[in-house]
Amino acid sequence: MSSRRDPIGKSAKRWIKRYRRYREVGTALNHKIIDALVDGDVIEVAARALGLGAHGQLILDSEDELSVLMDFALYEVRQEGKSLVEIYREQHGGVNHTERVLLDAMVEARTGLFLVEDIDPTRHFLTLRDVIGQREPLYLVDINFSRTVWSGLFFFFRPIQVEDFVMTSGAAFLFLGDVERRLRRTWEKAKNSADRYVRFFKLSKRIGVPATFV
Repeated sequence: MSSRRDPIGKSAKRWIKRYRRYREVGTALNHKIIDALVDGDVIEVAARALGLGAHGQLILDSEDELSVLMDFALYEVRQEGKSLVEIYREQHGGVNHTERVLLDAMVEARTGLFLVEDIDPTRHFLTLRDVIGQREPLYLVDINFSRTVWSGLFFFFRPIQVEDFVMTSGAAFLFLGDVERRLRRTWEKAKNSADRYVRFFKLSKRIGVPATFV
């Protein structure tokens, strides 16, 4: 582990319990938003943008690409200038405190490019450094990634900040450290958030490190 402040300390069990609770509620909340607001038109827009199909037909290389499609639909397909996450919060809100905390965090979430600096597989968190913006180090809690990735990788994902840690929004694109210049150029070429997401997704299909979202 690095010398920077340990965000967990001795409370690892409570930390993981909180994470599991947020992840469980967040997964259910995503399904609620999809059921309420995602229709054929939304899927068509998302699929066309990502190159995953058109005319009502999806062409997916893996089940994980369905997670990418839904992530893009919820956060990047905009209606009257608002994401589906924003619309859901306005129209429905959360039914309890945890849902409300998550909805607020989801509305504020923005994609970023991060370098994995440290991994603690026993406590399931990764220390990430923002290589584009000026954000403080992030502590990503993810049981799968803490066991399967390694320091020096780049992550493109949308951090969902809850309390003192972050979770993924449901999808992430991983790249080897020797392609940093290409990643930076890809970031700089993007016209907006949706375009950036599409560019990194397509780049991940060409040179990305395979990842499984669970």
